[in-house]
Amino acid sequence: MSAGAAPSGLVTLVVASTERSPGRGRKPRGKTAGTEEPEATTRQWCCQWSGGKPGPVITGCEGEPDLTLTLSPEDANLVLSGELAPSVAYMRGRLKTAGDNALLLGLLRWSATEEFRQALDAWRSAPVAPAQ
Repeated sequence: MSAGAAPSGLVTLVVASTERSPGRGRKPRGKTAGTEEPEATTRQWCCQWSGGKPGPVITGCEGEPDLTLTLSPEDANLVLSGELAPSVAYMRGRLKTAGDNALLLGLLRWSATEEFRQALDAWRSAPVAPAQ
């Protein structure tokens, strides 16, 4: 990628309902070796990121993502309602990421624009409900 070029790649958003992790670098309290993780309830969306913004969002992702973002259903609803900025969720450890950091920075930069707020308005029609 040349200097100044907007990062591009496949971005996957996973909204997963699992027990909250105790934080980076800490062992879960009360867990013993061999204990199975709780089964996660997940919803997954993908989009091709290019030109500094996402393309159409689809379900049924194909291919290996360049960046994966993971949120709890509760935090996803807070982002959709505009009560939680993605950059704040990331800084607080509530938005987990794996993959291309340049793509992540581009996405976080886009999330501070009016275009992102307009996208949220469109996405609000199908909010992610907390798992029961």
